[in-house]
Amino acid sequence: MSEDNKNLEDKAEELNNTTKNTEQAKEKIDQFTEKAETKFEDIKADAKDTFEKAKAKAKEFVEEDAKELYDEAKEKASKIADEAEEKLDELKEDAKAAYEKAKAKTTEFINEDAKEFVDETKEKVSKFADEAEDAKEVIEETTKKTKSFFQRLFSKK
Repeated sequence: MSEDNKNLEDKAEELNNTTKNTEQAKEKIDQFTEKAETKFEDIKADAKDTFEKAKAKAKEFVEEDAKELYDEAKEKASKIADEAEEKLDELKEDAKAAYEKAKAKTTEFINEDAKEFVDETKEKVSKFADEAEDAKEVIEETTKKTKSFFQRLFSKK
């Protein structure tokens, strides 16, 4: 029985040590949590300060630099628009001259060459229509002869 008592004492001591270890671990976790919360609050405060500084810088940029950039861009865009308008006027004049030249050539073509071309085309179309009519007659005649040939070839006597 003394051996059983010894085992019970060992187990009780082991349980007591485990309890002490658990309590020490809990204390260390509590300390760590407290330190982490403190660090988190410090980081949060630093982040808020940094955000406020960045916000102020951005506002400053928008109020000063962005307005200056906008004015410069507006000036350049106006200059480009003026140049484009000048080029457009030049192109309009060139296009008008080219149109007038093309119109004159077209009129000349219509008055001279087109009439001759139309007459030649009418003649060729008429000739082609006659040839097409002749071809149609030849096809019809060939079809009849072929049909007659096959009827005679396959007819029963």
